[in-house]
Amino acid sequence: MTPRRTFTLVSSALAFAAPLVPHLARAAAPSPDLLSKLAGQSAQIEDVAKKTSFVVEGKLESVDKDGKTDDVKEMKARVESDGNKQHFIVMRYLTDGKDETLDAQRKANEAAEKEKAKSDEERAHDKEHRIRIPFLAAEQLHYVFDQVETDQADPDRVRITFVPREPSKETVEGSIWVDAKTGRPYSTGFKLSKPGTFIDYVHVQIELGAQTPAGPEVSRVTVDGAGGLLFIHKHFRGVANLHDYRIAP
Repeated sequence: MTPRRTFTLVSSALAFAAPLVPHLARAAAPSPDLLSKLAGQSAQIEDVAKKTSFVVEGKLESVDKDGKTDDVKEMKARVESDGNKQHFIVMRYLTDGKDETLDAQRKANEAAEKEKAKSDEERAHDKEHRIRIPFLAAEQLHYVFDQVETDQADPDRVRITFVPREPSKETVEGSIWVDAKTGRPYSTGFKLSKPGTFIDYVHVQIELGAQTPAGPEVSRVTVDGAGGLLFIHKHFRGVANLHDYRIAP
């Protein structure tokens, strides 16, 4: 987390940055044309996802009530696509500095075998209950969208909020920065509408800074959340960087 600044430093920084702060616009629904472009971009992201190979390097930390880190997991993995399916390959896995790569590889293989053994009904259930991009054409009816900010340095860069009409475990709420002319996404932040049992909240921030022939891809993901059972409560935070993208034909 960024350390707390002194009041004087914060005041000076705000005064310096004020002319560059995005303009808070009066909330209004995005134009049908922009929503259509966002639907197209979202469909392309979903279509390309299963053809994408990349390297992911990340760290997940558990923090106690006093703010002390008491569990750190680090991982480097390769996601390989054959054009139809993706395969998760663990390259390195550490827990509090201890190498547990072999155990992580075994668990990843077991998970892959379990996935292969699923019936058609189980696969259909998983597909029906997964979280989907709110801007997909089939999902837009389930959300309320508002265009709430415009970047003063770039009038074509706008922020759109999305809130589900009926929150569920399959919906999210948050906002996204996009190019108003093309619908290209820049970054998004959201939380799970209903995170599930024993989870208080999960907030996710995604940056789409990786450029590929198929368009922008995720370059960084940060996660912040909390949950627990009875008197055992934990705060967790994580970050993952994605790179070395390859798109299968």
